[in-house]
Amino acid sequence: MFNIFIIMICVLLIYSFYKYTVKKLYFLNIYMSSLFLCACVLLFILTIIFNPKQSFDAALSGINLCLNVVFPSLFPFFVATELLTNLGLVHILGIILEPIMRPLFNVPGSGSFAFAMGIISGYPVGAKVIVDLKQKGLCTKTEGERLLTFCNNSGPLFILGAVAVGMFHQPAIGSILFIAHFLGSLTVGLCFRFYKSGKNKTKTYKRKQSLSLFLKRVIKQLKMVRENDGRSFGELFGDAIKNSVNLLLKIGGFIVFFSVLINLLKYLKIIQILSQLLSIFLVPLGIEEVLLPAIASGLFEITTGIKMISTHLALPFIQKLMVTSFILGWAGLSIHSQVMSIITKMNISIGPYILGKGLHGIFSAIYTYLLLYYTPLSTTVLSQYNKSFTKVTNQNILESLYLSIIYLGNLLFFLVMFCIFVVLTTTFNKNKH
Repeated sequence: MFNIFIIMICVLLIYSFYKYTVKKLYFLNIYMSSLFLCACVLLFILTIIFNPKQSFDAALSGINLCLNVVFPSLFPFFVATELLTNLGLVHILGIILEPIMRPLFNVPGSGSFAFAMGIISGYPVGAKVIVDLKQKGLCTKTEGERLLTFCNNSGPLFILGAVAVGMFHQPAIGSILFIAHFLGSLTVGLCFRFYKSGKNKTKTYKRKQSLSLFLKRVIKQLKMVRENDGRSFGELFGDAIKNSVNLLLKIGGFIVFFSVLINLLKYLKIIQILSQLLSIFLVPLGIEEVLLPAIASGLFEITTGIKMISTHLALPFIQKLMVTSFILGWAGLSIHSQVMSIITKMNISIGPYILGKGLHGIFSAIYTYLLLYYTPLSTTVLSQYNKSFTKVTNQNILESLYLSIIYLGNLLFFLVMFCIFVVLTTTFNKNKH
């Protein structure tokens, strides 16, 4: 407690110095942010120089993660999302699923594609799809901010494979974590449907229409999309490959950078200081102190934080899973940086997204507790559904690509079947009345 008191006094002194001295000096006030950033970069470089081996090992670990897991997992989804958006599938989803997405989440029907891709593929595919929707004029700025709060999520490949099998060595808990993560995402979406709802009039949509009129509308929409684009399929495919590779290189750079950063933060004892600050709020809630460094690390990078949690074998199992669910929902500053780099040119505010991820972490932790205590889900039953993910722990590039393609195929099949069900149901209800 004495260390925490010293930290708080130092923070107050720095704030007082800035408020009553620096802020009144015009020159320093203009360049303070630049000077602060320069000082941080210089400190980062000096720390790398004095810790070359640790920095090299951390960077190498980040590169291995990118090459063997991240790239093969995300590449098919990036290519598919750009192709499907430019070919007009998202426009069709917007027509069909508007009566579902608008009442529930106050977003256009095309937002269903962003949600489906975000919950199946993993970070940051959801953000990429939302940017594509904004570029195509399929959603407004406010609708894009609503979508971003709940459509950018961790995928099953990471939760069921890397977390449940690779870190906890218990495949059965993967389903519990993924269900809690999915329910947390839905809850955030329902909460943010009221975000700026008074400033935008809700778009009207047709609840019922004949099947023939619907097919004519779909064909007309597809024709208009292809005519406006003007590119052949070969050009579309080539552009999708190029844009996907460029985005993956940017994501890989963030992963390697934060892999080195989190290692240096441990060396500088910043993680320890942050853990002491978190103890003020979390220890009274019953969180064990040994988990605080893992939580502090997870605030920056989820893989490091969850890995640290899995090593504490003596802690209560439910507490470990709840903290893991929180970190998965929060996503970490590494993911947030990737999202900011993707949406930076789309005039989409990052504030609602950050708040949404915080709520997502809290809701996921609550749902994890409820699933473990008040549902018939058990690790014995669920273990049968997670056997296929044991190979993911080897970080084999072919296994990651194989599972990623399977997820993509299942997702597209589900979307097609769900759209057919919605159309047939709407047509049947119209004929019935």
